[in-house]
Amino acid sequence: MMKKIVIVAAAMMLCVPAASAQSARGACAADIKKHCSDVEPGGGRIVGCIKDHMKDFSEPCQTRLGRVAATAKACSADVKEHCKDTRRGRGRTARCLKSALADLSDACKDGIAQAVARVRSR
Repeated sequence: MMKKIVIVAAAMMLCVPAASAQSARGACAADIKKHCSDVEPGGGRIVGCIKDHMKDFSEPCQTRLGRVAATAKACSADVKEHCKDTRRGRGRTARCLKSALADLSDACKDGIAQAVARVRSR
């Protein structure tokens, strides 16, 4: 149970954009609680749940996940595939990846989910 709380707290911290901290924090926390509250902690099941439900998360949370994906090493192939014509800078790559969340590779989704789970452990 404690691990589950830590992961949800980490996800909340990760999902805080500078402009609207409260709404994104609440949105990601609510999304994770909605989709993953019945998942038994341990063995990577919470991370797997986050990975499986990224496409179901709210707009503010997906925006934050797009930002995380844009900076994740595991997503470099996805950036090349889905955003090859997107100019760099001003969050364009993050917006591009946000629109492709459902189509991201398992490696990229796993990298994002791991980042969500890892934030709190720092």
